[in-house]
Amino acid sequence: MNDSDKIDEQKSLYDGVRGKAVKLLNRIDKTDAYLDKLLEVEMRNSELSGRDKALLYEIVHGVVRWMGRLDWILTGFYKGQFAKIIPNIKNAMRVALYQILFLDKVPDYAAVNDAVEFAKRFQGQKSADIVNGVLRSIIRSKDGIRYADRNEDLILFLSAYYSHPSWLVKRWVNRWGEEFTEKLMNANNNRPKHTIRVNRLVTSVTEMEKLLEEIKQKYYKGRYLKNFLKLASLNNITDWKYFKMGYFSIQDESTGIPVKLLEPQPGMKVLDLCAAPGGKS
Repeated sequence: MNDSDKIDEQKSLYDGVRGKAVKLLNRIDKTDAYLDKLLEVEMRNSELSGRDKALLYEIVHGVVRWMGRLDWILTGFYKGQFAKIIPNIKNAMRVALYQILFLDKVPDYAAVNDAVEFAKRFQGQKSADIVNGVLRSIIRSKDGIRYADRNEDLILFLSAYYSHPSWLVKRWVNRWGEEFTEKLMNANNNRPKHTIRVNRLVTSVTEMEKLLEEIKQKYYKGRYLKNFLKLASLNNITDWKYFKMGYFSIQDESTGIPVKLLEPQPGMKVLDLCAAPGGKS
């Protein structure tokens, strides 16, 4: 087998949305690479449809966000040391379990079947049978999954259930108490909202809304500022020609409030110390 054949075989192992999700999660496990950067490169170079790209984004972000709870459950159902499973199989099970627990539109059997087939390609039938058995056992017990007793070990319970590191949970509980900490972790696990700022030097909010409607992109008006729009999703929007033409920037609405409050007038001198359009200074 020549090098080209090996590359093609490697690519085929990670075919499809779930396979690509596993590949990305493997890279996150092995390196300090930023998730969003890895996703951006993968989506730019893949031939996935818009819907599949949205699913890939949801799965990878969801697994990372809920990895603490996913690993707690898998560790409890896996007969052996789940932590020592090879990354491909471990992440395939995480991907499947995330779909089972959090994605109602994905049937349980589809999530299990993809994970089983993936395990079979990498480690054969025995590994596939183990993956199948673990995931189906979880499905049967989905409504009765046990976590640590919060009355006996509050930190362990909150850490596993809300998927936050125990050291951080302990600090928050000591600082703010149990009730506020739980609310904070719950809010922290919400999917982030995607917001754009309409560049009114180039276009108008009305025209921007019409352009979004043409591509069937759902949006909501900003809560405080008229030139901000919240998007239901943000899949490959930076590849859209209107982004490149400067019609809008990806920017949280809160960042526009200081400008509104300062209300700079013509003739005033403004010292801009920011690093627009986006990113951290």
